[in-house]
Order: sequence, then C-alpha cells, then structure tokens
Amino acid sequence: MKATLLTMAVSASALLAACGGGTQAPPGSPPVAEKPSDTALAAEVPLSTPPASVKHIQLEEVKPAEVVILSLQDLDLPADADSVTPSGAISNALLMDGTLRFSTPGDTGEDQEATLEIKSGAATTISHVLIRSQRLTAAQAYDDGPGEEGLPVPVRPRLTVDGLGPNNTITDAPLTFRLQGVGALDLKDDSKGLIIGANNVRVRLKDFWSFNPVDSSFSISGPAMQRLLSALPNGALTIGLNFVSKDGEFTASYDMLAIRRGAKVSGRLQSLNGDPVTTFAGRKILLKGYDAQMRAETVVDANGTFIFDNVISDTYFLTWNDLRNPYIVGGSMAIYQDTTQASVTLVVPPNMLAAGTSSAGLAAQRAGAGTPLSYVSGYATQDGTPPPPRDIGTTEITPSARSATRAAEGASATSNAESGSEAELRFQRR
Repeated sequence: MKATLLTMAVSASALLAACGGGTQAPPGSPPVAEKPSDTALAAEVPLSTPPASVKHIQLEEVKPAEVVILSLQDLDLPADADSVTPSGAISNALLMDGTLRFSTPGDTGEDQEATLEIKSGAATTISHVLIRSQRLTAAQAYDDGPGEEGLPVPVRPRLTVDGLGPNNTITDAPLTFRLQGVGALDLKDDSKGLIIGANNVRVRLKDFWSFNPVDSSFSISGPAMQRLLSALPNGALTIGLNFVSKDGEFTASYDMLAIRRGAKVSGRLQSLNGDPVTTFAGRKILLKGYDAQMRAETVVDANGTFIFDNVISDTYFLTWNDLRNPYIVGGSMAIYQDTTQASVTLVVPPNMLAAGTSSAGLAAQRAGAGTPLSYVSGYATQDGTPPPPRDIGTTEITPSARSATRAAEGASATSNAESGSEAELRFQRR
C-alpha cells in the first residue's frame, strides 16, 4: 500500500510539471510568455564602459623649496586638462593657463618622491617626480678607482653617525661613528677623520675621539665635544672619514655635510605702510641658498611672522609659495659668517591686500594721480660682520692717453661701419 501511494505521488508531480506547474490559462486567453533564461538576460545587459586609459611619465628632477611651472603641451597633455591631484612629498599643485604648477618641500637631506595625477576626460596621466636633495645628510662612500687586477671596488658598509641634530647639526651631544656589519676590526691606529670649515679651518678628529674595539666604532664624549665645538667655525662643514684596519685588508672612506650653529632668521610680512600683514597665516615661505644650496621652507603664523633655524652663511632668495602669483612676494639676503641672529621683512604688494587697507588705498590714490608706485620688496638686518670691501684698483689715464684711446676707438668704429655697409651692399647686389 505504501509503495502504491508513493508511485501515485511521483506520477502526480510529473503530471504537474508537464502541465506547466499545474497552472493553465483559461480557454481563449493569450498564451503566457515564457520566462527568459539567465543566459538570455546576460546577453541583453549592455557592456560596461571600457576602463579609462592610464599613462605614466617621469618628469625631470627638481630641487627642494622650488615653485615649478611646466607647459602641459611640452608634457604631451591637453592644455585644458581637468584636474591634478598631488601625493607623496608634494601637497600643492595647480593647473593654470595651460601649465602644470607645483611646489616642492624643503630639503630633508634625502631624495623625495611624489606623484601628480592629471585627469583629462577619461584619460589619466600619472607624473612621477623625483625631488633631488642638494645637501644629503647620509655619509657618502667614495673610492679611488678600480681595485687590484681591474676588479671593481666592493660595496662599502653603511656608516651611521649618532648624535647629530637636524640637517646634521653638530651640538654638544656626544657623537658615535659606526660602520654597519663589519664586526670587530682593529681600526684604531690608522683611521682618520677631518672636519673642514670656513676659511679652510681644519680640525682633526683623532684628537677628540676614542676607539671601541667591541663594535669597531669611534666616539666623541661630552667633554671632548665641548673642546671640538670651540675649535670649529660656525656655518657649513665637511666631514671626511677614512677607516683603515691595522692589517691593511680593510679600507673605507666617506664624506658628509654638517652644520655648526647656523643663524636664526626671523621674518615678518608687512604692508607698504609698514603695518603687519596677518591675513596669510599658513602660507609657506621658501628659502633657497645660491652656493651652499641650503633649501628650506617654513610656515607663516597668525601674526604674519616666520622663522628659519640653522641658516648657514650664504646668499639667499626668499619667496612665498604662491602658485597663482609666483615670486610676487620675495627678496634676497646675505647671511654673514659670524651671524647668529638675522631679521628679514617681506613687503606684500598692495594688490594682494584687502581693498579697505591703508596700503591698498595709497596704491589706488597714486594710480589715480598717475604716480607710479614703487617700493622695496624686502630688507634684512643681522648681527654679523660683513666682509671687507674689495679693492678693485684704479688706473690713472692722462688727457693725452684718453684722446689717443678715443681716436683709436673712433677709427675702429668707422672701419666697422664701413665693413658693415660693404657687407650690406654685397648682400643687395646678390
């Protein structure tokens, strides 16, 4: 009996399936449309938009603390590109008047990298930027050429120097020079160190450091640092190190840049009338050295003032970071060798200030009267001693000698004029 009931149930299920699930349309009604299969639905879905094209380009190396302006056309990019998004070391970028503009950060003592994502319609261009440090803080190994039998010189171990401040500033903190991964080497007797400063002042480190045979390092203690500091000049320094083992089997030489108590530069923004300008808080000021290549940036505070620390002796150009109006506010200054404190003032042009300020009113008044508006863009003071004036010498010229010189110059000018006329006539005849 159970087997019969099971057979009937299976037969009923098969019958319902054959009749369309047991549901039939009434007589005379239109036929029921069949449900499309999943395959048919997938075929009817429109294709997705093709992925946007992405191109990568490498820009030329740039320097720290710089406002960079590049032509989009030269980069093979449309002049009306839509947007630019910086990342990495660069945080400020702009597309303007067919150019790509961005500013680089101050020098950290290491190379820095950044990317600029430029969008134009569906196309994206990733521009890679390398910001090359002008004053590397890491010790740089060097060699004197190929080794024995023409073999290349092996890679030198990395040298670390513990105790230096920012930008390799030498303070009264103890210093330790340590070669990484060399183990126990007897470097005590034949290794040398030399610091060279302004006016070719040379100080031997052998008179100040002590050798630690456990890790083959050299250290300068606190009391020894006091003696070393008294022997060093202020400003930029170059440290040369030559490590040689007693058996002569190991040798490694390094150079590195350092600073001994640079100057503190305090700056302020002011208007043409001498009033403090406090409306540009957060704006960055860029500092660029010409010879020693010190490059830094700092931020203007709510009082319109800014500070640079440990500025070494050099001639500098200061400007604020404005991509729309680059170099509209700026000035140059020289820091002397013995300067410890300096003050610089940057004058903000009247057209950069609010219309209601007295400086802007003065500019409008002079413009209405047809009087040209001129002003000093900046000035600086410091406690250092300027270099002595140079004597370029003078040569006394007698009246007869002056007449003879003028006569010779006149004859030369006449000859040149005649030669020019002759050349012109020859050209016309041809």
